[in-house]
Amino acid sequence: MRCHAPPGTLALALVSMACGGWAAEAAAFGLALNGYIRSGVLITDDGTRGKDVGLMTQLGKFRLGNEQNTKIELLPKLSGSTPDGVIARFRANLTHETQCTADWNCSDADGHDLQVREGYAEIENLPFAPGVVFWAGKRYSSSNTSSHQYDWEYIQYNGTGGGFDRLDLGLAKMDLGLYAFTPSSESSLKPADPDAKGHPDNYSLNLWLKSIGGSGLDLELVAHHMKRSESRPGAADSGHGVTALYRLPGFYGISPGGYSRIALQYGKGLAAGNSLGKNGWGWANLDRTQSWRLVFDALYTAGPLDIATFAFYQKDRQFRDWSSADTGWGRSMHALGVRPQHRLMKYLTMQYELGWEHYDESDGATAGRNDMKGDLYKATIAPTLTFGEGFWARPQLRAFATYAKWDRGVSARLHDAYTRRGNRHTVNCGVQAEVWF
Repeated sequence: MRCHAPPGTLALALVSMACGGWAAEAAAFGLALNGYIRSGVLITDDGTRGKDVGLMTQLGKFRLGNEQNTKIELLPKLSGSTPDGVIARFRANLTHETQCTADWNCSDADGHDLQVREGYAEIENLPFAPGVVFWAGKRYSSSNTSSHQYDWEYIQYNGTGGGFDRLDLGLAKMDLGLYAFTPSSESSLKPADPDAKGHPDNYSLNLWLKSIGGSGLDLELVAHHMKRSESRPGAADSGHGVTALYRLPGFYGISPGGYSRIALQYGKGLAAGNSLGKNGWGWANLDRTQSWRLVFDALYTAGPLDIATFAFYQKDRQFRDWSSADTGWGRSMHALGVRPQHRLMKYLTMQYELGWEHYDESDGATAGRNDMKGDLYKATIAPTLTFGEGFWARPQLRAFATYAKWDRGVSARLHDAYTRRGNRHTVNCGVQAEVWF
């Protein structure tokens, strides 16, 4: 049978299902489209194009007045239900970004591919598992947790796999998922074992217990496995980690407006270093690599005033930053920042941001790294046109000016466009649009 889509409807999805023999259920399905757009220009005080300024190149950065890339995410979702209440969803995430982050399928040398970051299906509320969501495919974990201010998911499990969410145990809700993820740069390597088939991949089994005892406490346990690759035969082939996430009411219980989260994280082997709280980024770690992290992430809201705050501290032992050194070294990092936002009048808001970052890789570092220690300070002011009220109102159109200054000991952590001729400060300005829908 040849089918034609009637105009002015969600025809493509519905007719395709009808052609496949799903005509009886087609009317129960609907199509939604969500997305995110960020785009702008960042100009240095030399009148050149700038990049973001920060010391934590594998983590995040204080983002206000500090983003030059264009990113577009389109998130189509097809969902429907049966008369007995079973729900099905089909989701995708199509992303284009001018600064690719070695994601799941960035393969071109220029990194400008269209990335299919998610493509998976869910079935929820089956009669034998009421309220449980089963899933399979490529997706972001539903437990990923981020700081918008610092532009960083400090809990981030992504990849291809399967599992379920929201199984009610009485004492807590449980999520369980298996994720496979390896960055594009590592995906074509062969195993160090010449008799092993295939290519090394990081498999992580992720168990979450949520709202334990009806409280704000979540607990995550993760186990990793990955065959050693031909380029790093001495690397770790396993790892384990734990995250405790506690949510307080309002702003640390002091004010009812806003939110607050405290995270305590530990990882060893594949779960440590740049892969702490993540999967797939520990492929150069040693078995004895260990990491600890403490995160404070909160937003205060009271009338026309919003104040975002973020702070973290991380300590690593036997860390070797994706190198092939026989031994690692110590690393410590911390950051502290505040972003006040004050509504002057309807549709006009002033935003400000102060950020401090400290990086120290001097503890037992290999030759050439002993001076990798110092601070970076950043201040931004950004008058903003906004379509709505509050910290999360979007779209926003921002004009900004940013001043940043850093110590000589961490100059190598910044993009070399800023550090030519020994420069250790910059004044950047620009405009930016940010939208989500």
